[in-house]
Amino acid sequence: MLKKPETKPEMLYAGIQMTRPLLRTISNRVEADLEGTDLTVGQRAVLEAALALEQATAPQLTDFLQLKRQFVAKVLKELLDKGQVEQMSNPRHKRSVFYCLTPSGKALIKKVRKAEMKRIEEFAKVFSEEEVETYYRMQCVLNDALSKRS
Repeated sequence: MLKKPETKPEMLYAGIQMTRPLLRTISNRVEADLEGTDLTVGQRAVLEAALALEQATAPQLTDFLQLKRQFVAKVLKELLDKGQVEQMSNPRHKRSVFYCLTPSGKALIKKVRKAEMKRIEEFAKVFSEEEVETYYRMQCVLNDALSKRS
């Protein structure tokens, strides 16, 4: 085990560094949980964003997910081809469309989320309410602070 950092900046840096393996672990877990769904991790993310936003343009989905426009466009095309999302006309812009989940897309992402939440509920039992709230607050602050510098 590594020696605990001595200063606050060193400890924050070490914590940020630990997010790389954590993100890989989370991605691997999500990918394993998607087995048999015919979804990729990226498709799952876009479906979840579409569920949260109900109807959104591609730029709105891109902003929500904080991903590259080209990636979201590629995934939306894949999901359109699979019949998981559909396009609706956007009355404000003739060339812009809204994307929303089809009934099968909505059912699929809800099924995936239900299985994930069951696993998270089990995992969450080892943490206090205060620990979870602190973790959530720190993630929000770090994301805001680090995204402003890019």
